[in-house]
Amino acid sequence: MFKSNISFAEEQLVSYLPKMGKYYELNRNYSEDKSNYTTSLLSPFIRYRLISEEQILKKVLEKYELRDCEKFVQEIYWRTYWKGWLEHRPSIYSDYLEDRNKLIEKFSNKKFYLKAISGNTNLSFFNHWVNTLKEDGYLHNHVRMWFASIWIFTLNLPWQLGADFFMQHLLDGDPASNTLSWRWVAGIQTKGKNYLARKSNIEKYSNIKISDNEILNENANPLVEEKIYNVNELNLNIDYNFEEMKYIIIPTDELNILKDLNHKNINIFTGLPLEDYNEHNFSEKIIKHIKSICISCFNDDEFYKNIKIDIEFENYFKNLDKWISNFQIQKIYLPYVTKGNWRKIYKKIITRYPSINFIIFNRKYDVNSWIFSKKGYFKFKQNIPQLITKF
Repeated sequence: MFKSNISFAEEQLVSYLPKMGKYYELNRNYSEDKSNYTTSLLSPFIRYRLISEEQILKKVLEKYELRDCEKFVQEIYWRTYWKGWLEHRPSIYSDYLEDRNKLIEKFSNKKFYLKAISGNTNLSFFNHWVNTLKEDGYLHNHVRMWFASIWIFTLNLPWQLGADFFMQHLLDGDPASNTLSWRWVAGIQTKGKNYLARKSNIEKYSNIKISDNEILNENANPLVEEKIYNVNELNLNIDYNFEEMKYIIIPTDELNILKDLNHKNINIFTGLPLEDYNEHNFSEKIIKHIKSICISCFNDDEFYKNIKIDIEFENYFKNLDKWISNFQIQKIYLPYVTKGNWRKIYKKIITRYPSINFIIFNRKYDVNSWIFSKKGYFKFKQNIPQLITKF
């Protein structure tokens, strides 16, 4: 379904560009078959910033006035908003992981949980979604909402295990978007307001016909969470000098940052320490996708033609040692990474080399957006016309 390379991603962006206006606004909620997807299918590449949100926004705003593509622009900014919102409340993610670990131990042998993740429930359409997720590494966003709602309110399973199941299989599984979306469906993100999958809505927006014996809980109360998460201020850095940026470690969460910054005078170390990329039980499909787009990003794009690049996977830290030693590096730049596996990897890297000066820097796009990510999305989207003037 997806080709894991830069050419496919760029072709997908160009081919969907004519649909980013009214077509997207009118059709985005329809979950069609594989031959007629109504959305852009760019998320498996945006997730790792092979193509960045800013790059897409520039492209769409070159073609349309904001009023003609407002819904598409807002949906791109949702990802940015979720990241910023979670960065301001980081303990939500650590609490989710802690709860998930306890629940995995508790539910690992429960038949009803095992039936859900193997696609063996009494809901045939839900079973189809499970198998599609595993096969394609993707589900339409509307299907994800229905899936989460049924998981929580009809199958009565913990939302944390559902969020974990998604992260194991989604090619575009983003820690912020995934965690907060599951919380929203459950009714604890916007407290007291849950999302209920309804038979009429599923049948209207998909090709599914639900039989009379497939019963959904359409009257469930939202889950309750007593804990209150306060907003933390962020320590962000946009005051960096390109001329001093000679060596950089590029995480797979920020693949194309140098192209976005148009900076070439640099040595790159990139790849993925596979043994440390273990925050979830990621499927082989996800690992293969990350490795492929990483290699393609730096090998297939003319931008990187004359840049010295080391790409490592199997012996990441051993070869990182060699890279640092060969160049006698004393200062390394690190693109800021949001909540997820790379935070743990960064900590290991910085601890491993105490004599090196690591400079973590931010995209201005993120910093400008996260200023407005402390409250609800309604407040955030009021600032979108101002935000797009920044680039």
